[in-house]
Amino acid sequence: MAITQALCTSFRAEFLLAAHDFRASTGDTFKIALFTSSASLDATTAAYAATNEVSSAGYTAGGATLTNNGVTSASVDASSGIAHIDFADVTWSGVTFTTRGALIYNTTPSAAGEGGGALTNPAVAVLDFGGDKTVTAGAFTITFPANDATNAIIRIE
Repeated sequence: MAITQALCTSFRAEFLLAAHDFRASTGDTFKIALFTSSASLDATTAAYAATNEVSSAGYTAGGATLTNNGVTSASVDASSGIAHIDFADVTWSGVTFTTRGALIYNTTPSAAGEGGGALTNPAVAVLDFGGDKTVTAGAFTITFPANDATNAIIRIE
C-alpha cells in the first residue's frame, strides 16, 4: 500500500463543474482524515472512505472539519496566475496513533458531479507525510504551508 501526495484527478474535473465552493463563510465544508501506512491514497482517490483510517480516543472517524481561510483578491498571484487556497492548522489532542498521510475531502459539495450524479464526500487532495508519524497520549497537529502561489496546500495553475 502507498500514499502519494497529489491533487486528486476527480477534484480537477469537479472544480470545473463548480462542485467545490471555497468561500470562507458560505462555502462548502471540508474535512481532513488521517490514514495509516496500509492505506492506498493517490491522485486516483475519488472520495473519502474509512478503510485504514487511524483510530484513537480523541480522533473521530472522518477526521476534523477544516477552517477554510477563504478566497480573496490575494488568492490569485498576479505574476504567475496561480490561484491558491489554504486552511487553518488543525490539532487532535490526547491521541495515540501512527499515521502516514491524510485526505482532504468535501462533505457538502455545491453541485453534482459529471453526468449530474450526486457527489458523496469527494476527495480534494492527498497528503503524504513522508513516513510514519507517531503520537502517544499527546497532540498531533497538521501545519499547513504559507498561503501563496508557491507553497499553498491547493494551487491551481
